[in-house]
Amino acid sequence: MATSELLAISELEARDIDACLRLSDEAGWNQNADDWRLFIEEGRSFGVRDGDGGLVGSAAVLPYERELAYIAMVLVTRTRRREGIATRLVDLCVERIGRLGLIPVLDATPAGEAVYGRQGFRTLFGLERWQGEAEAAAVPPAEGIVRAMPEDAATIAALDGAAAGAPRRAVIADFLGRAGSHAFLGGGRSGFVIVRRGRRACQLGPLVAGSPTEAQGLLGAALGAVSGAVFIDIPVLHKGIGDWLAARGFTRQRGFSRMAFGRSKPFGATDRLFASAGPEFG
Repeated sequence: MATSELLAISELEARDIDACLRLSDEAGWNQNADDWRLFIEEGRSFGVRDGDGGLVGSAAVLPYERELAYIAMVLVTRTRRREGIATRLVDLCVERIGRLGLIPVLDATPAGEAVYGRQGFRTLFGLERWQGEAEAAAVPPAEGIVRAMPEDAATIAALDGAAAGAPRRAVIADFLGRAGSHAFLGGGRSGFVIVRRGRRACQLGPLVAGSPTEAQGLLGAALGAVSGAVFIDIPVLHKGIGDWLAARGFTRQRGFSRMAFGRSKPFGATDRLFASAGPEFG
């Protein structure tokens, strides 16, 4: 059997999205074609192919407008794991991000945290994924919360950039423009939430707010706008939001660790980030 050293890494293109989806579907991940398209169009995506040209591994780099770039979609098909493919892909992503003068950041699973630690990544903080049904958690709209309009995109992007630690206007614009996406602004326009469709469930986030009360109001509005399964990735420092969700039937699915290459200080205003945009976007 060929080893990973014999498998060349090439850049992925839009025509590869179906093959990329097969990889993420095999892993049971929630990313859809829109997510893969965003990585390919706004970042750099890499693939490893077998001798027949089939895609057996992937990774993506998504640079934000300053300071950091996200590494995501590190996937290897089951039959080709433990060959060093993922390590090669991550090393390439780190090298490409370094050329841009940015810091590599990623969200790691518990199993991945130790692996990335050996590659030079340091843990910034933990997150928890909560899963539930939107209908069970929807609440009447809180006072002051309004549905976002197209002209609110700049306000949402500014709030997001301050919390995330770097502007990512292209990502936010993409989320807002997708079919089935919903966004809401808090009273005083100090917070917002976006909920969008995923492959297996709606992804709620990012959610930025000035207080837990505002965050709960935005959560209720977003959950009232969709139906079916919902994923929400919450920084562990916001335990009260997890308790709020648990009281409405949500369950903790798994944890993640936000990690940065050679850095242990978090980016942005983490106290205002009540839900991330998902482990692939941060």
